[in-house]
Amino acid sequence: MKYNFIKPVKSGAFGTVYEIQGDDNRRYALKELKNFNITNKQRFEREVNILSRLNHPNIVKIFQWNMGGEHPNFKPYYIMEYLTGGSLREHMDEKFSSHERYVFERKWTINRIILPTCNALAQAHSSNLFHRDLKPDNIMYTDPSRSEVKITDWGLGKDINRESLALTATTAEGEIGGTPGYCSPEQWFALDNLVDGRTDIFPLGIIFYEMMTRIRPPAYDDKMNRPTVDPPSKYHSTISRKLDRCILKMIDLDPKDRQQSIWDLIFELETLPDNHS
Repeated sequence: MKYNFIKPVKSGAFGTVYEIQGDDNRRYALKELKNFNITNKQRFEREVNILSRLNHPNIVKIFQWNMGGEHPNFKPYYIMEYLTGGSLREHMDEKFSSHERYVFERKWTINRIILPTCNALAQAHSSNLFHRDLKPDNIMYTDPSRSEVKITDWGLGKDINRESLALTATTAEGEIGGTPGYCSPEQWFALDNLVDGRTDIFPLGIIFYEMMTRIRPPAYDDKMNRPTVDPPSKYHSTISRKLDRCILKMIDLDPKDRQQSIWDLIFELETLPDNHS
């Protein structure tokens, strides 16, 4: 496919995303590796490998890639769906700044954000693929109606069947892979034998808690301790005790005390009394 660059959309330490137009007159997004080194190239190849194997309505779809890049800069790139609705982070910032007591509606959050993300993760986990960098920035709306989300940015994803890459997937600057405030403790402290589907449940629980309370739970320290986390119902009048327990279980520091699989979490959410109360 031939394409024309329209404008840059997003740029980070790892890559730059551009809006492009294909020769079919459709809009796409092109993600180009920004800082070329062995670690980043491995991470980029990992993301392409994972996205090329997944096909789910709540996971961004990849169409074309070139690990050698093209003239004149020869940077690796791939082409994917162009999502026009912005990120969940942008949505949260917009709502929280508009009203000092705003919290997201419980049923909408479960049905439009949490369960679709769970269902996408379920397909990935069934193939032993784990995202490892879930955060509001990586959950994107397909269009401005904000009726559907897709998970993006699988560069820290792990395929336990095919990879023996270091868990930390260090960046070019030598920082541990994962995002402070969302990263599970077993990932942050490189406890490789504990990284599985429960590692993705932890950040999803942080996102859920944040949407329900407008605050992020307190962080853990280097000894894996943290202050007591208030139940979400303290900040959200429609949260039941059962949903309190579900969310707090998702963000337990010990993976043995979380839901033991994404399917367990889906069951808990779908069987909440009073239609997700």
